Amino acid sequence: MTAAIAVCLLPVALVQSRNTWEQEYEIHPASEMAAQFESPSRAVFRYRVAIAGLMDLKPGMVAADIGAGSGYLARLMAGLVGPEGKVIATELEPSMVTYMNDRARAEGIRNLTAVQGQVSSTGLDPASVDAAAVVNAFSCFDRPNDMLQSLARSLKPGGLLMIVDAPREGQGTSQTGVDADDVVALATAAGFQHMDEIGIVPGEYVLRFRRP
Repeated sequence: MTAAIAVCLLPVALVQSRNTWEQEYEIHPASEMAAQFESPSRAVFRYRVAIAGLMDLKPGMVAADIGAGSGYLARLMAGLVGPEGKVIATELEPSMVTYMNDRARAEGIRNLTAVQGQVSSTGLDPASVDAAAVVNAFSCFDRPNDMLQSLARSLKPGGLLMIVDAPREGQGTSQTGVDADDVVALATAAGFQHMDEIGIVPGEYVLRFRRP
C-alpha cells in the first residue's frame, strides 16, 4: 500500500484503526490503482526483486502475499516457486482480486491465484503455507493481532513471515506507518520468532520471522 493514495488513520495497535482504501477504490478503477502500486516512485516496487529474494522461496513451495494490491510481488513469487509450486494473493478489494487473476491469465502465470481477503484472517488453510509476505499492508490492518495469529496458523512449522513497512510518522489522524519495534512485539506475542531486520528498502524496514 502507498501513502500517496491512502493513509492509515490510527495507530496499528488499536483495534479501532482503519484506512481509507475503501474510499480510494470508489474513486479509482483497478487499473489506475495498479499503476500507482507499480509506480517506479515507490521503493517497494523498485526493490521488489530483492524483497522476493528474501523469502527463501524454492521450487514446489506454497507462498502467500497478504494484502497484495496489484500482485506485483506475487507474480515474482510465482516464478520463484516454479510450476510445481503455488502462490496465493489475498486482497480485500474485489476489483483488485479480479485484476490480479485476469493479469495472471494474460501473462500465463498458472500457479498464481488471487482470493478475497478478510479483515482479521488470512482465509488460508491451517499449516498450508511455507512463506508469507505482508508488504506495505501491516500498518493498515484493522485487527493486526488477529491477523498475526491467523498467519501463525496458516504457516507450516518453520514457515517464514516477512513484513515490509515504514516507520510511524505524524500524529493523530495524520499518522501513517508502524514502528518496527511494535511489529516485533506483536509478532512475538503471536508466537513468532524474530529472525532479523534488513534495511534493503530505502525508507522502510524488512522484518523476518519464523513460526516455531
